[in-house]
Amino acid sequence: MKNSLFVILIIQLFFPTYNFAQSNSKATAIILETTDAEGRAAIAVTVKDLLGQKFVLEIPELFTNKELKGELFNYSKQIWIHRKDGADMTLKDDKYEYTINLDKFKSRKTVGLKWAITFKNNTDENVTDLVAFNCWTMNFSPLFKDVEMKRTFVLDSAGNKISLNTVRKTKGDGRRTMQYYPAKESNVDLYESPWIKQWSVISNQQLSGNTISVLSTDAKWLFENKVKGKVAFFFNNWENDHGCVHASPLLSKKLSPGKSAKASGVFKFTSIK
Repeated sequence: MKNSLFVILIIQLFFPTYNFAQSNSKATAIILETTDAEGRAAIAVTVKDLLGQKFVLEIPELFTNKELKGELFNYSKQIWIHRKDGADMTLKDDKYEYTINLDKFKSRKTVGLKWAITFKNNTDENVTDLVAFNCWTMNFSPLFKDVEMKRTFVLDSAGNKISLNTVRKTKGDGRRTMQYYPAKESNVDLYESPWIKQWSVISNQQLSGNTISVLSTDAKWLFENKVKGKVAFFFNNWENDHGCVHASPLLSKKLSPGKSAKASGVFKFTSIK
């Protein structure tokens, strides 16, 4: 014990700016910065071990529910408070409020973000099928971008791992190249959500599980967008300027007045070399 204290004193004497927290590489393994995503505040994510790759996280891009013809908090300006081991934000209007916490984590082969969302209903009406439309975009990360969906994986309704390009697609006239995929465990009817229904791009093939993943082009890394709970639906947009993947958590089937709902999960990169 005395030897350890002696070493610490020597380091402090000759390296006064050394921070012992630096010995845990969690703080520098992943970097978060506020950025803009077509008018919305978002988080730019870079990973120390993935040079030349930039990811954009909108959490959430918006909230959907069954009651509104539009959506909740779309294009609202989030103000993120960054800290060494993550970031936090809270947003409130005259009806609803929500808080998001992002926490960095790192193990020997994995680096990522743990996320948690808390949403409160301050109205005198129920909010039904409340879902967070979390968006992870690969547009600036050529190692992971997969517009052909051959390296993007989900579970079919029987729990078998399949590539997303094999899942049946629906495309309405003049609609964008994107798709909503219902998740059977959540029992959310996507046709009951005005925001989702308007796009006419709901797949008639159900998926299962709580994760959508992407394998890097060199097959050395696996990205996972995972919900710790029920996924209301999966989503992807394979336009060249998007390349996003969503596992959208179901916060509540029915959120009563004055009550709060929570959801959590992880975004993580695992080295499989």
